[in-house]
Amino acid sequence: MNSKLYILGIMLTAGLTASSCSGFLDEDPKGLQTPDNYYSSQAALDAGVYAIYQKVNQTQSWTNPMYPQWQGDDITANPGSNKQACAELDAFKVSSNNKGVKDAWTLHYTLIKACDELIKHVNDPETSDTERGIALGQALYWRAYAYFYLVRVFGPVPIVGDPDVVDYNVPLSSVEDVYKLIVDNLKQAKDLLPTAYTEAPRHHDGVDAYVTKQAVESTLSAVYMAMAGYPLNKGAEYYKLAADEAKAVIDKESDYGFYLEPEWRDVYSVGSNYNKATILGIDYSPIYGSWSNDSQLTSCCRFEGLGDGGWGDAWGEIKFWRAYPDGPRKDAVYAPKITFEDADGNIVKTVDWWALTADGKKEVDAYHPMFAIFTTNADASGNELKQPYDYTKRNYRGMTNGARHRVVRYSELLLWYAESAARSGASDLTLAKQCLKRVRQRACNDPENVTLGDGTVVSIDAMTAAQLAEACYIEHGWEVAGNWTAMVTRRSDELRMGALKDNFDFRLANPAQTIVDGITATESVAVSGTWQGDASIYAPYPDTEVEKNPNLKR
Repeated sequence: MNSKLYILGIMLTAGLTASSCSGFLDEDPKGLQTPDNYYSSQAALDAGVYAIYQKVNQTQSWTNPMYPQWQGDDITANPGSNKQACAELDAFKVSSNNKGVKDAWTLHYTLIKACDELIKHVNDPETSDTERGIALGQALYWRAYAYFYLVRVFGPVPIVGDPDVVDYNVPLSSVEDVYKLIVDNLKQAKDLLPTAYTEAPRHHDGVDAYVTKQAVESTLSAVYMAMAGYPLNKGAEYYKLAADEAKAVIDKESDYGFYLEPEWRDVYSVGSNYNKATILGIDYSPIYGSWSNDSQLTSCCRFEGLGDGGWGDAWGEIKFWRAYPDGPRKDAVYAPKITFEDADGNIVKTVDWWALTADGKKEVDAYHPMFAIFTTNADASGNELKQPYDYTKRNYRGMTNGARHRVVRYSELLLWYAESAARSGASDLTLAKQCLKRVRQRACNDPENVTLGDGTVVSIDAMTAAQLAEACYIEHGWEVAGNWTAMVTRRSDELRMGALKDNFDFRLANPAQTIVDGITATESVAVSGTWQGDASIYAPYPDTEVEKNPNLKR
């Protein structure tokens, strides 16, 4: 059963919808839920949870609210076309009316308000403590999730209160205070939530759609890692907390059924949409044809101008692609070749992304590596194929589909544990090294030897703690390359490690990079000016919100 269809059907019947375009201070709280006396039954409580999941869905339905992740060294943008919003973020020079900044703010605060509404009314209906705990746990978790996104993109942000009160003077809370709220909410959710569900829509197709205890523990691991690094810099103590949370899940791997896909091409495949390689996913449905409910990411990797309607929001950065270890993972994350299609879907030309014509012109206008993780194939009639993506086959031209967004994958948790254990000062790193090996064994041609940032090649067994930590940090970048829907993107890791300035400096210099003998390429988005510290790292508060709330200033 597709739980998303079930959830959406109930929400549409109940009229539980909200605009994704209004400011969070302007939104009528009664538009998020029915009036106070609505919460009188278990069915109403369920509907409140479904409303939360609709808002969760909308935070990633399209690329706009994820544009801040373009600051990572894995993703760049088209400097022209209609891609100025993501190009601004890629260039660390963002305006306060940037549509990505506005959507990131509005959609995550809309989610927070839906969570606050349920939390306020969770004790109203007559129901069991177990059911009340499940509902409350979902709301606490997703509220923490939303603030976790906001604090890493904007820095200090308002912590909003009563969802029924419109307050235009909500003060900014410090980064540390926002993290305190996040940790508190996650700890509460961990104590409330079960490790498994049995009935739809909570459980479907062999996976749990609702948040489980182990998903909360995995998220706490990510949060503690973020707190250990920039800007709070809490260090080894918090890396130990992160390692402990991750290990609690790893120790019960067989109980939970988690695994790594033996074939890396299955990681993002709609053919294996629901699997236990994902700890936390966001489900989408292609049925309603609405951008509010479906994932728009089916065509966002294909470059414009290839004949199949691709719109290419995200391009691969050249330096990152060049350093990426060869193997099945690289062949799945990036299209090994670029294909052109005619109007009937026939592939009429296949070239390398850097190929030149006989007279020296670019075969591919983008002239960058092309991601393939949000791309699907079609059959002869144009219908989407539920199978791993094959760049040699016809491309699906639909705007939306039901691909599950892999927000936290088990491979990531293995790397979080290994890196955190190494940075915490743990004396025994045997398990940590095994975790790194497991991730690499199905990903690259030389799984035993890792190239570190200075070019040194070290075998995993011979690594010091510092080398292991760096290797896991690098490896996580390879695992989530181009996946802006991940809870911890490459940009998130680089924020934690204070490495975003390195991205800025490299892009400012923008040296020509050798692709093959005699062919070089440079990045297309120009980076200029000087590094402004947090003002370069964090997105500006949206101008529409600043006009209403005088406290939104740095």
